[in-house]
Amino acid sequence: MYLHIDMDYFFAQIEEKRRPMASDKIIVVCVFSGRTEDSGVVSTVNYLGRSVGIKSGMPIAFAKKRAPPADSIFIPMDRPYYNEISAQIDSIIRENFEKIVQASVDEWNVDDPKSGEKAAELKNEILRETNLTCTIGVAPSLLGAKMVAAKVKPNGLIIINEEEEKKLIENSALEKVPGIGPKTTETLRLMGAEKVSDLPKLDRLRLVEVFGRKMGGWLSELGSGRYPSELGEDKDQDEISRIGTLKEKTRDQYMIKSKLKELEKEAKSWLIERKKSYRTLAIIFITEDLKTHTKSLSFRNPKGWSEDIEKEKETLVSEFLFENQMEIRRVGIRFGNFMDLGGQTTLF
Repeated sequence: MYLHIDMDYFFAQIEEKRRPMASDKIIVVCVFSGRTEDSGVVSTVNYLGRSVGIKSGMPIAFAKKRAPPADSIFIPMDRPYYNEISAQIDSIIRENFEKIVQASVDEWNVDDPKSGEKAAELKNEILRETNLTCTIGVAPSLLGAKMVAAKVKPNGLIIINEEEEKKLIENSALEKVPGIGPKTTETLRLMGAEKVSDLPKLDRLRLVEVFGRKMGGWLSELGSGRYPSELGEDKDQDEISRIGTLKEKTRDQYMIKSKLKELEKEAKSWLIERKKSYRTLAIIFITEDLKTHTKSLSFRNPKGWSEDIEKEKETLVSEFLFENQMEIRRVGIRFGNFMDLGGQTTLF
């Protein structure tokens, strides 16, 4: 069985939690261009904002016309903070499953025969640890898990069997199928297909001729009721992080550093496998009030996976404990600003 986890209106939901007094307002997270006060586009919006027609990709000036100033907040995107929360969620998922691919900052795919049994507890754990809701779909194929999750957002959980999955996919409009974009949908309509159930009418060779071998073959398989479910390889990332829960809330440096050593080993295995060095090190602290904090430093020269960074980790931990008096529930380590071990910068 496959499990698809999709965080609900992720950026806007995070901003809602940061501003509890604004829970009844329209929250719009924006990418401001800086040319004028209103230039730029909407990144994401909460469901209250969606109800008045604000959408991702909409110009900020248009969105402001739909949102009464007294009832809305327009916020610049805080990507580093969202990435920290994403890393925290990633850690929770990896504590429960082994075969995982993070599809984006707010989506994960899991292959596990016991996905259905574990889904409810995973959903509750994410809520407990981050105070954020997510939607989870479980199905015999990854495609089915994604499509059924989309039907129960937000804060949904649904598990379907093979018969239910087949019915769901066959009756779906083509534009609702992940991987079929607007241009492909329009071309398929011109060929006589409106739904997935119409695809068997189209000749496989014709599909390959029009869409290419890979896409055409996939559409033919889809029409035949075969839904390939490989999770795929991890996409290129600009950082790798691992977060874990301490045995108890603590300010004890020994306990914190012991957990960091364990997490560092996991993260460095990733670096070794991909032959990466790094120039940025960060330690993540999640305190007893569930707030996330980060202490980081950058190296003048890239660090290889085998180099000792105990002093640097100790410095970051000591600085944080000096500056903050709260006990720590979870800690994490993050490596970023990657370079190939040969020296060429690949990701920045």
